[in-house]
Amino acid sequence: MAKAKLHGPDGAYKQDLELPASHFDQEVSEPALFQATYVYLGNQRQGTHKTKNRSEVSGGGRKPHKQKGTGGARQGSNTAPQYARGGKAHGPIPHKYTKSITQKMKQKAFVSALSLKASASQVHVFEALGVTAPKTSQLAGILQKAELVGAKNLFVVDQADAALLLAARNLRDTRVERVQDIHAYGLMNADSVIFTTSALKALVETRG
Repeated sequence: MAKAKLHGPDGAYKQDLELPASHFDQEVSEPALFQATYVYLGNQRQGTHKTKNRSEVSGGGRKPHKQKGTGGARQGSNTAPQYARGGKAHGPIPHKYTKSITQKMKQKAFVSALSLKASASQVHVFEALGVTAPKTSQLAGILQKAELVGAKNLFVVDQADAALLLAARNLRDTRVERVQDIHAYGLMNADSVIFTTSALKALVETRG
């Protein structure tokens, strides 16, 4: 049975809350988590890395020196890789790292991440977030009372909250995501996953 700490709007602990078993008490699939992480990180890469080969660097045209009689190796162009400022041999060229994953495996990884966080007691639920103004100090006080300071905190809300977004942007390692936007890698990268009760309900209804 997966449980989480239930906090009031001010961050004060109230009681333990039983989490939905459909999302927080499932078997953890490490292969699915690996695939979801691998695909997500690969899709973040721009793939614009590029070095110039010997046909793209300036120079060349004639032989650097005569073929024989120098006592050194024969050379055909000063754009060859062995020369200073020569072209790069077998250097990187732009290409896509985009990959895909099946919806079934993505959901399996998502539920595995939630279950792993719940088993590690890293899931917290707030009845509501008492952030009434876009003030970082206000949110910091709530985290202080909830004993969540100094960790990577991921707030999960059911709908965009401008005050919360502005209050969180100056707190290090603190992110705010909507229920429909969270993913396995984001969950695994957080030390604490903080749901509002409305977000927890939306999670069960829309991400089942």
